[in-house]
Amino acid sequence: MNKKKFLLIIIVILLISVVTFGGTFAYLSWISSNDQKTMVTFATSHNFSCSADGGGNITSSNVSLAPTNCTDSEHAIKRTVTVSPTISGGSNIYLDLWLKVNSIDLGLSNSSNFKYALTTGSNSCTDGVVNSGNFNGAGVGTHKKLLENIQYSTTTTSTYYLWIWLDEAETSASTMNQNFNISLSGACGMEQFPPIATIPSQIAQNVAMDNTTSAYVTNTNGVQFNAISSDTNGKGIYLKSDTENDPNPVYYYRGAVTNNNVLFNNFCWKIVRTTDTGGIKLIYNGISSNGKCNNTTGTATQLETTSNFNDKTMSQAYVGYMYGNVYPITHNEMTNITDVYKYGKTFTYSNGSYTLSSTGIKSFAGTDWASNYNQLNNNHYTCLNTTGTCSQLFYLVYTNNSSVDYITLTGGKSVEDAISEMFINSSNTTNSAIKTVIDSWYSSNMTGYTDKLEDTVWCNDKSIYNLNGWDPNGGDTTKVLQFWPFTRINTYVPSMGCNKNDAFTMNNVTTGNGKLTYPVGLLTADEIMVAGGTKETANSTFYLYTYSFYWTGSPTGGSNQNGYVYGVDYEGKIISTWAAAILGGVRPAVSLKPGTVFTLGDGTANSPYTNSEWNR
Repeated sequence: MNKKKFLLIIIVILLISVVTFGGTFAYLSWISSNDQKTMVTFATSHNFSCSADGGGNITSSNVSLAPTNCTDSEHAIKRTVTVSPTISGGSNIYLDLWLKVNSIDLGLSNSSNFKYALTTGSNSCTDGVVNSGNFNGAGVGTHKKLLENIQYSTTTTSTYYLWIWLDEAETSASTMNQNFNISLSGACGMEQFPPIATIPSQIAQNVAMDNTTSAYVTNTNGVQFNAISSDTNGKGIYLKSDTENDPNPVYYYRGAVTNNNVLFNNFCWKIVRTTDTGGIKLIYNGISSNGKCNNTTGTATQLETTSNFNDKTMSQAYVGYMYGNVYPITHNEMTNITDVYKYGKTFTYSNGSYTLSSTGIKSFAGTDWASNYNQLNNNHYTCLNTTGTCSQLFYLVYTNNSSVDYITLTGGKSVEDAISEMFINSSNTTNSAIKTVIDSWYSSNMTGYTDKLEDTVWCNDKSIYNLNGWDPNGGDTTKVLQFWPFTRINTYVPSMGCNKNDAFTMNNVTTGNGKLTYPVGLLTADEIMVAGGTKETANSTFYLYTYSFYWTGSPTGGSNQNGYVYGVDYEGKIISTWAAAILGGVRPAVSLKPGTVFTLGDGTANSPYTNSEWNR
């Protein structure tokens, strides 16, 4: 991207435009300076401008929707769309145009027969098709591309025809009496650029792909996540290349940026990234001072209340942002036991009693523990008695030369049941200590602004990378449980995905678990890495550094007895910390809804992005 590039985002025919600008729409334009600070102006005096007119929002009130063909004037919509770039100075510009879904009922979003087409011919939706598709799977904030990187070199007006209809092939009654609201939006710039429909105009400047060289990336393979952010390894806004072809690609801020400040509900926030639904994730950055957001270090950047991630110990289940059944860890010293205990790989259960299977049993006294404990990788089950029969069965998760740590099983349950109930299929019924703090703060400060936030995923990834001592089939009892975030942080491969059961949402049960009370959570360690942090190297220059420890929502693994969670330390490193060991900083994160528009500010600390509706 040319850092001197003009970039113009048009937000076409939104209702607020009609109210504010008397039936015309305003377009935002700016020049990006070399240090990527953005000056936002409302002007038409640059060497190009772009406009489009599609006749206002397209809503269910415009038509009596029914299965038909696209030319049915009573039951289908036809709009004339004029696109008018104005160019001076002999420049070339490139223009995008798209449909944005503001609302859509479930019956229509579940149908592949609710269709659209953009054509150059006026006779039908098949007359000179430029782009076409359907709204199957669409939700609030979904964008459907109509024009992409159309080049103009002179002032001109292009005429297109937009068709929206429910195809006559539709037979389901679920599409009856359905409502929708769709608007037209676009963008134009002096260079071709990647899709930016999912982010507000003011932050869609100098976007670079993260898998190639660019202004602040010298490596030919792009951003290197095994190293901290820097002037040669990322500073600015990047498109995460593995999401490039997604309906809503993920864009993220990295490094020593200073233009990602937001004032929302009189609190200061930092923009972190966009979501896969087109929202904008923000992390809390303290209380504003006269509308300014100059908080950079220490407790001013976090909630006044500090917290353990969880205030309970002796179980790895407490790495959960919420957790369900808990199988506590019990510690036993073994070397002074003279009885010969039995240890086995499998068991049977009948009439309330466990019995170790007869084959493959190891038997030895505690006085021989030091020379036998490391041979139990295939014999984790024990009754801790000489008979091998008991009403409570014990599973060894960790051993050393003098002691053992185990969980207790009852009712015929196995270690697989315990793993499922604590991690893979947790019921997520009990709040962690940090969730309690965040929910209390949100309840007292944020409920009046919930309608501005999207119900996105807050990931607490408890998917297991290595069971080690929890694996009954050869699991090494001298090594501890590890979750997938541990592997990603140690191999420098950040992910924006999440297992559904660990994907905390409020009402969204399509991609999340629907367990939250409010649409608020914590960033992941992956998001810290993408922003510029690593586990080895201090980084005091990237925008998430605060010279103070604060928590993420990513479990790392466990000691033999307790769970560990990632946080960001006072040097800006990603560190693994005992969930109950310290009182850490709490920095909640929220996500602005897709289609959010910043009407004021340039993103700097003295002039944060904001909207006149946000700071009542």
